[in-house]
Amino acid sequence: ANTRGYDLGLKYANGPIMGAVTYNAVSLGGTYPVAGAGGAATDISNFRVGGSYNFGVASVRALFDRTRADHVTGLGTATQNVFGFGATYNVTPAGKLLAQAYFARDVKVNGSSDKDTGAKLFEVGYEHSLSKRTILKAVYAHLNNDNNAYYDFGINSVGIAAAPGTAGQGATLNGVQLGLRHSF
Repeated sequence: ANTRGYDLGLKYANGPIMGAVTYNAVSLGGTYPVAGAGGAATDISNFRVGGSYNFGVASVRALFDRTRADHVTGLGTATQNVFGFGATYNVTPAGKLLAQAYFARDVKVNGSSDKDTGAKLFEVGYEHSLSKRTILKAVYAHLNNDNNAYYDFGINSVGIAAAPGTAGQGATLNGVQLGLRHSF
């Protein structure tokens, strides 16, 4: 009840260059848990900027993301910055290697760092086009939580933890994704 939000974005794509910026915000009518902040929030916003360059045989990309939760019960304001880099390399006309690394910085509460609440995610994989509409994909992911962090894979999570102080805090996760995607 009483939830409202908006999402604004701008994208530029011309030849090998792509750049985009987005901002979204949501105001929640009730109280909801905020990952890493140990409380509940009523206003959450996210600013993201990213870009890529395609060299033909390879591509590179970068991303910066800042999330902010205001009115966190008992804490005030919590923010977190995430940045990352990725690349692809065409091994054959139908296959490419994928790699990416993302770094979640420590959560800041009212401007002060909540120590060891970040994480690092590394992925390597291979994608093979069977046709213009069908792709096979295999990816290995390694997620390394700092000592006081409890991040999971999100979608396809392994369920290591749901809150600070649980057994999953500080865990290292490894995952393999195998997939077949067909576009209709």
